[in-house]
Amino acid sequence: MSSIDKAIQVLETVCDNPEAIRFTDLVTRLGLPKSTAHRLLTTLLDHGLVRYDREDQRYSPGYRLLSMAQRTWERLDIPKVARDHMQRLLHEAGETVHLAAVDGHEIIYIDKLESPKTIRLYSAIGKRGPMYCTGVGKAILAYLPEQQQEDVIAHTEFVRHTAHTIPDARALRQALADIRVRGCALDMEEHEEGVRCVAAPIFNFRGEVVAGISVTSLASRMSTTRLQDLQALLLEVARDISRELGYLQPNDHSRPGGQEAS
Repeated sequence: MSSIDKAIQVLETVCDNPEAIRFTDLVTRLGLPKSTAHRLLTTLLDHGLVRYDREDQRYSPGYRLLSMAQRTWERLDIPKVARDHMQRLLHEAGETVHLAAVDGHEIIYIDKLESPKTIRLYSAIGKRGPMYCTGVGKAILAYLPEQQQEDVIAHTEFVRHTAHTIPDARALRQALADIRVRGCALDMEEHEEGVRCVAAPIFNFRGEVVAGISVTSLASRMSTTRLQDLQALLLEVARDISRELGYLQPNDHSRPGGQEAS
């Protein structure tokens, strides 16, 4: 194993440990000679990638990792990261796939893969849409920080696009609570008559919701059973994209992704 491989192992062990780790515990866990472990830790310390507390005699992640993570995130292109996963979703679901992000109090569609089956939809890349009655909108809104969520609700004009549109703030808050339990959002002809979708949130390395992904089709092809069948696939795809963006869920290193689509 190269020195770089060993250094990465040491850094990952320090970062993955739930608390600062002692030198002897790190050596035991990795099975490295003490001299090798000490040399690698010294190099990581010199570069600010790990910290050493002389009083506790323990190692913990260095602050430089935060700035490196921030620069990495700033350069990430969400549509580029998500594209292969969207292609997989299109192939397995056979229906239109949307990717959307927050834009003020609305969502903006940042990518879209058309179903081979002809379907005319409101959405288009670069187009904005309401959060309260679209699948991706509700999937994102459900996981925004409470203050930001309430700000969006306060600025929402509850237009009745169809007979199924959420009518007011009280009903929307209940719908968002249901989404957080279920992990995904449903658009049951709330924004467009005859169009249904299921959507899920996408998270970044900070655990912040940054986008939503959805599967959309005609109501005639999206029965309740079909929507339920698609949920597991959609949540899996949303988790995979989130992981590529650096998100680590508590426990199993993944977070429920909830969605609705439009």
